[in-house]
Amino acid sequence: MAAAAALLLTAFSGCGSDRPGVLIDGDQLTVVTSAPLSGELQDAGQAMVNGERLALADAGGMAGPFTVSLMILNSVQGQMKLSSEAQVASNARAAVLAPTSIAYIGDYESSATAISLPLTNQGGIAELSPLSAYGGFTSSEQAGADEPRRFYPSGKRTFVRLVPSQLRETTAQAALQGQQKCRASFVAYSDSPLGKSSAKALSAALKRNSVSTAGSAASSGKSSDVASFAQQVKASGADCLAYGGPINMATAELFNRLITTDSSLRFFTGRGGDSAPFTENLSARAQRATLITGPGPDPEDLGVSGAAFSKRYRAQFGTDPGVPGLYGYEAMAAVLGAIRRSGSAGNNRLRVIAALNATARRDSVLGSYSIGPDGDSTLNSFTVSRVVGGQLVVSQPLTAAIAN
Repeated sequence: MAAAAALLLTAFSGCGSDRPGVLIDGDQLTVVTSAPLSGELQDAGQAMVNGERLALADAGGMAGPFTVSLMILNSVQGQMKLSSEAQVASNARAAVLAPTSIAYIGDYESSATAISLPLTNQGGIAELSPLSAYGGFTSSEQAGADEPRRFYPSGKRTFVRLVPSQLRETTAQAALQGQQKCRASFVAYSDSPLGKSSAKALSAALKRNSVSTAGSAASSGKSSDVASFAQQVKASGADCLAYGGPINMATAELFNRLITTDSSLRFFTGRGGDSAPFTENLSARAQRATLITGPGPDPEDLGVSGAAFSKRYRAQFGTDPGVPGLYGYEAMAAVLGAIRRSGSAGNNRLRVIAALNATARRDSVLGSYSIGPDGDSTLNSFTVSRVVGGQLVVSQPLTAAIAN
């Protein structure tokens, strides 16, 4: 891994290591973070940023000989509900152009990272995403055209991701359905070439877990299509539904309708299943039939360092960190670690990129992990949650051994 990091540094240096912005003057560095601090994802975005703030405080605001500050930017524009393309692009440009910025932590949503990553990559600054799981950032599997290449206009990899990718979650979803003794699953997917590709990958993973695919169809996520889609699922004879389409109030309507016609049907979905319009509109029967996978570890079942972090987080912010807080904390801690390992060159953006990519056997609140050559971490734990009273409650961990 050290050799790969050296090659990365050499390659970037060949582009002109003395170009403006590569070497930061002085010993003052800034980490820029972009997260949804208003709108529908405000609570999760704030928890992620709070975790970063706590990690920086725990380090005394220092990384080796450098003083480090945090620039916090909202990725949601005005009264919008989700991160906007214009705001995310503005945040990424601010990170590239700020004279002391050393790294960019973001974004929370994969759709936002798809905007920021080409900009930070072209600007030669490390981007570390705590929670963007889209597989196309690091792999051509379940990816769009020309991915991941299109996210790296410089031709060099500058992206590191902590959360397990959607490719791993597909494997975990299939393992969970096998564990739950599903016989035949109907696969619902978003209406796009990427959605169809993901559904094909899930069907293959289900087969490896002795679960057949009863049928598959694109879901529009619209209330007007609920009745016809429910009929397709019912006609297939499936005893399980693997739902990978848009998750919203219409999804709750679909689950509610299906469970009234077949009380033995079970529902499985992944990240996005924590959407309030979905969970708060599920009937009591549909809630009992639904299992939702998400990135682990379970904040209630942490190791010593993770439990100590959670205690400090609650003391400072008055609430539990949840998964976003955990990943935000480690994102900042990983950046600070890369700066420290770079020694006196910790103010060199390229050195920090190389150091992040060379991360190996790092102990953290998330457990021990390394960064692979594609930028993915080796973290591979998931949680399985039920919906109780409209809220997600973790029911079991889905460990790496099960998900592999």
